[in-house]
Amino acid sequence: MIENLKTKYKLIFFLLLLAVSLTAMAQPHLEISAPTKLTGKASRFKIIGKNQDGYVVRFFGSTDVLQSFSSDLKLLATRTIDFKNQIGLIQHLQLNKTGATAFYLSGDKKGIALIAQPLSTRFVENGKAVAIDSIFDKPDFASVNLRVKQSLNQQYTLFYYPYFRGEKIESILFMCVDRALHKVYTRRLKLDRPDYEIETARFVVANNGCAYAIFLNSKEKANHTHGENFSVYKMVPEVEDIYETQIAIDKSLFGNFYFDADNVNNNVVLSGLFDDDNITNEPAAYGFFFTSLNADSGSLNAVKYTAFNADFMQELTGRANQEPRLFTFNISNVILRNDGGALIVAESLVKDSRETVFNSQFSPTFNSIQRINIYQYNDIIAFSLKPDGTVDWHVTMRKKQASEEDNGIFSSFLTVNERDKLRFLYLDEISTAASLREYVMNSSGKVTNNNLLYQENMDVMLLPKAGKQVAPDEVVLPSYLRNQFRILKITF
Repeated sequence: MIENLKTKYKLIFFLLLLAVSLTAMAQPHLEISAPTKLTGKASRFKIIGKNQDGYVVRFFGSTDVLQSFSSDLKLLATRTIDFKNQIGLIQHLQLNKTGATAFYLSGDKKGIALIAQPLSTRFVENGKAVAIDSIFDKPDFASVNLRVKQSLNQQYTLFYYPYFRGEKIESILFMCVDRALHKVYTRRLKLDRPDYEIETARFVVANNGCAYAIFLNSKEKANHTHGENFSVYKMVPEVEDIYETQIAIDKSLFGNFYFDADNVNNNVVLSGLFDDDNITNEPAAYGFFFTSLNADSGSLNAVKYTAFNADFMQELTGRANQEPRLFTFNISNVILRNDGGALIVAESLVKDSRETVFNSQFSPTFNSIQRINIYQYNDIIAFSLKPDGTVDWHVTMRKKQASEEDNGIFSSFLTVNERDKLRFLYLDEISTAASLREYVMNSSGKVTNNNLLYQENMDVMLLPKAGKQVAPDEVVLPSYLRNQFRILKITF
């Protein structure tokens, strides 16, 4: 009897020890850097990424400062970047195996040129600068209008520059360079479009160097009153012509749209939420669309419209007989599947304001009114689509984030792609007492929710949306608290 009890207790102790060990193994490894005080000249920051030197961060404002951190987040190097005849700030920073390449605009009496300057591990000029191409415009315009995209494999970098005439986009200059800083091609796309369309257009460079620009055509330009029409322009290395394709959808767009190159299946994908003009004049999302085209021929692989149904609405809102439409959701990301399908991710965002009345210190007999901006980032919904656009499964991930007068910089979430699963990192509330939590989603749509850390224990205020995945199992998040910057590294 006593021996049986001893054996039983030993078994219980072993199981408890095993459970503790498995829990410890499942916990991510956390590391934090020492704080860096921000200055007025470089008060903004961006995590660039990771190379063999370590982690690289750019601080900018009226000047550019680059810093690198070791694998254990010790500061390795810091340098203010200011090249001769430089116009504005650095336009793009490309990390190499060691060191980096800074792209900037240089101007003199001869004109303005896009320059690539290789940098050493400590961000010192390393070799001769390379002139990529010229931009013929005023220096002030050039420094703010030049834009950049990089291919997923980071082998190609696409710079594009819109030329405006009055309130029109006259043309766009495209300059594509490879990692070795060889100019792959320069193209000039002639247009006659309203200037505001540059903000809603999408630009992509694929892993093979092909570049795409897509514009949403106005209903007057497309000569229709129902649905939407898009113009897609394609640029190919070693081919001078620019190819144009039209994509039409039968529904009106609600919010923004997503466009990207599917490098695995040689497709291009267009997706978004759609409205239904026949139901009500009140803008709302009644479902989503998914369109896939062959990147070479432009032929249609799939076009599918999926309306929200009553079961989904009851799951999302908890109310039966809810009309199947959404007012606050918008596409935040589309993650392409290897089989040609996609995961459409949307998030609820409400921007609001309230008025606060307080006594004026200059005139005690009168009250002053201050308007407070409120940002609410709430639930996430995700639909996994098969290659033909039909729904494989969907999930709802609950969160509730509310903040005031911060532009929502601490809100929303970061997606971490580990191939066999996705992680969605977010703060459970917007305060220093918040927890960093995650939803973990596997390939069949099963979701678990975990707590990663308590901010107060690490003296951080994290910005998950500004984080960056630097390895399949590693992510770095910036922290901004008391005007100090820190890096948090999480290894899963």
